[in-house]
Amino acid sequence: MKNILKFLIKRIAMGLVTLWLVITITFFLIHMLPGDPFQSEKAIPPKVKENLMAKYHLDRPLGEQYVEYLKNIAKGDLGASMKVRGRTVNDVINKSFFVSADLGARSIIFALVLGIPLGIIAALKRGKYQDKLSMIIAIIGISVPSFVLAGLMQKYFVDIHNGILIENGFLPEFFRIRLSGWDSPEKKILPVVALGLYTVALIARLLRDKMIEVMGQDYIRLAIAKGVKPKNIVFRHALRNAILPIITIMGPTIAAVLTGSFVIEKMFSIPGLGKYFVDSINDRDYTMVLGVTVFYAIFLIIMMILVDIVYVLVDPKIKLGKGDEV
Repeated sequence: MKNILKFLIKRIAMGLVTLWLVITITFFLIHMLPGDPFQSEKAIPPKVKENLMAKYHLDRPLGEQYVEYLKNIAKGDLGASMKVRGRTVNDVINKSFFVSADLGARSIIFALVLGIPLGIIAALKRGKYQDKLSMIIAIIGISVPSFVLAGLMQKYFVDIHNGILIENGFLPEFFRIRLSGWDSPEKKILPVVALGLYTVALIARLLRDKMIEVMGQDYIRLAIAKGVKPKNIVFRHALRNAILPIITIMGPTIAAVLTGSFVIEKMFSIPGLGKYFVDSINDRDYTMVLGVTVFYAIFLIIMMILVDIVYVLVDPKIKLGKGDEV
């Protein structure tokens, strides 16, 4: 228990330092962009612009703005959006994150449900058609970017003009897939597949390689010689050790997917956090860019700490040593 506590304190301290670096770098980079949040095609009166700059403290020295922002972050205040009138960054995140998280959670479930069986089958049927078919799916998932896959799905499965399946589509006419939104089950199919296929491929390939390695170990041969049921060998012995690389990558993968894909959300008009992030960069909405970046960084750090903990729990051979290393 004492070692675990030291391990958590060390990871949290490292996480805080990482978060401070992310905030600092992002803060100064965003302020280095040409122009300002109130620069637009339609010129605004100088006095109005001066008042807006004063309202958001942009008329102060950059160092003073930085210190004030750190103080607000410490209080949990991410500031008011400079473009979304009457909304704070906290409000925007509270409202839109759950949409991105819903998309991400469905994609992760899709990836696990499909990727783990594909990896196991490919390893057990090594060199056979099942292995080749699984690896073809994996190669497609890794090679084809999610936005390209999303575009192909829109072209061949859906009429993107009115959201109804085109006559020459690949799916039966009675099965209609609609786009633009996140308010019905049929609108969630294509975004989930487009976002989750890369993770499917990653899980399948990693699990296949690790399963092949584990199945060649002496203790597996001994279990086979003792007449242990193949099902028990695969799921109780081989899979438990082969799953460790999957756990390692799932931390950043879950964090990235749960927070949503900016491109996928934009292409399918999903009202998630990615939409606000992309728009805030284009609009030079400093507080929104910083707030969303900080939120993503915190989420990623938490996920990495949880993965380290799960890694220790799953593999009893890994112990927290004197240096609190996993």
